[in-house]
Amino acid sequence: MIPNKKLLAFITVMVFAFTTISGCAGGKGASSESPDSAAASSAPAASQSAADEPPQPADLSTAAMVGNSYLEGFVGYNILPETDCFFRVGLTIRTVFTEPMIGRDIPVIDELSNGKTYDRVFLCFGENELGWTNLQAFYDGYGDVIDAVRARQPEAAVYVQSILPVSAEVSAKNQDSTNNDRIRQFNEMLKQLASEKDAVYLDVASVMTDENGNLPDGAATDGIHPGIEYYEIWAEYLRENAILPSE
Repeated sequence: MIPNKKLLAFITVMVFAFTTISGCAGGKGASSESPDSAAASSAPAASQSAADEPPQPADLSTAAMVGNSYLEGFVGYNILPETDCFFRVGLTIRTVFTEPMIGRDIPVIDELSNGKTYDRVFLCFGENELGWTNLQAFYDGYGDVIDAVRARQPEAAVYVQSILPVSAEVSAKNQDSTNNDRIRQFNEMLKQLASEKDAVYLDVASVMTDENGNLPDGAATDGIHPGIEYYEIWAEYLRENAILPSE
């Protein structure tokens, strides 16, 4: 039976009304997405955008460095002036407990008990110990230094920095076993020690090494201690790789 005209008109109006209501549910014309689902779908994009942002450089104004003559360059070149440097030429993991800084009267390690609270302590040892024949003594002694740092600065993250390479000429002379093969051997020990002691190993040598594994030509007048350009590279490496989880 064919419906009459009034019934057809009524059905047409109802279908039109239903279609119009369904199209407005999301608040944007024909979209049927709810506000909550729209917000949810945009959240991953926002999170991805935040994740793509590069991390901010580490703030080293509440950091300290403890070590040998390499740290003298940071002071002399005024690199990282905001960071406290405690050092002595020729310092080792043994003499850090007995020798003072020039003009001071307490062992270098005790400079960390100066009333300040550091959030990071960077260690720089190993170059003066390359001639040691007892490698276990070096490994254990460096561990004692890490323990001593934590006893004086329990809230600080401890960073073990790799020994820097020397020039090809210095490496060939091999004075006091100072050669780049030996340095790489010691750095492998430092990496293992840092893991064992829950410290952070920083491969500073990676930005100070040429394609042959040596300190680049012209980087240091003595073939050991780099010039200002490389101290700036060193400082930038620390800012990029010593970022705390809270930053």
